[in-house]
Amino acid sequence: MHMIILLLMMCGSVYAEFNCVNKECSLVKLNLTEIPQNISVDIIKLNLAENTINLDGLSKDLQHYPNLTELNLSNNTIKSLPNGTFSGLTKLEVLILKDNFITAVDEFSFKGLDNLKILDLSNNQILELPTNILLLLKQLEKLNLENNNMTNVDIKDALKDWKTPLNITLHGNPWNCSCSLINLSEWLNNSTVILEDEDISKCATPENMKNYTIKAILTSPDMHQCKDSGNPSSTTETTYSESPTTALHPTVSNGNSSTVINGTITAPTTGNSWRFLVGVVVVGIVTILLIIAAIKFPRWYDFLLSYNHHRLKEEEPYMFEEEFNVDFDMSTNDKRRDEDETVVVFEQTHSFVPEDDGFIEDKYIDEKDMRLELS
Repeated sequence: MHMIILLLMMCGSVYAEFNCVNKECSLVKLNLTEIPQNISVDIIKLNLAENTINLDGLSKDLQHYPNLTELNLSNNTIKSLPNGTFSGLTKLEVLILKDNFITAVDEFSFKGLDNLKILDLSNNQILELPTNILLLLKQLEKLNLENNNMTNVDIKDALKDWKTPLNITLHGNPWNCSCSLINLSEWLNNSTVILEDEDISKCATPENMKNYTIKAILTSPDMHQCKDSGNPSSTTETTYSESPTTALHPTVSNGNSSTVINGTITAPTTGNSWRFLVGVVVVGIVTILLIIAAIKFPRWYDFLLSYNHHRLKEEEPYMFEEEFNVDFDMSTNDKRRDEDETVVVFEQTHSFVPEDDGFIEDKYIDEKDMRLELS
């Protein structure tokens, strides 16, 4: 008997919470993992908050409710939004996904939601949001991204001409106000977008930008160098932010390097490229000088050792006289030799040569015959 009463009480509580009135159903705190099958397909508002729905198979279930205009999936166990999750809900105007564990949003997660006006993604763990999803949501009027793990939003050129009034909430994110955030700041200043809670939507890094709001960073003198560089998003940024599940989630986006670990954000390095270049040049010059010194040092050392000054020793007088006599004798002999050679040369030059008498000497004539003739 007690068991029957207990079962009736449980069923009564379930039906009390399972409330569908005028095509509006509220299925709150029922520990549901999927949409019950006995709900009318004509409903226009469906509240599935505070359950354990994780979107596995939910996409197919939602196809049965094409007339939905409001869908509340807050406070569930949703971790990702695959492409085409809500593609069959063409009449949907309000989509609430806050208080989940969403870390990734695919490029076409909201494809088909042509009439969506309110999108609430607050209090999740979103690291990066593909900004082209806004191009698919042309009727969007309110976007809530507060309290996520976003450091940057890369605004494409197509979004710079946004004409529809849009209220956007961005505070509670660890914004990295480096050169990579300039596009977002310009978009907030030059378009019809209205930044909600602007005064608390501040930079988290770097340290010198913490007093600036993400909309006012253009007034910072540090941002001028980003504009002069011509390409503020040329470097790569890697951040690590801690989620409620105590896991570190890496994300890569454009900008200078910054790190978020255990809720502590370290400032990125900006504007130090010239210092690094000077350091490299100085190190190179010093290295070359050391190499030259290492090569030349042995030669300098030998030169210093060989360049020793010695005082001249004083020679004895008699030694000088002997050397002088020897030198004098040698010079005298040299003079005599020169005179002899002069005489010899003179004699050879001026020796007497008999003149030719016109006769030809015949070697075959005997000397005797010659004498007889002469006598």
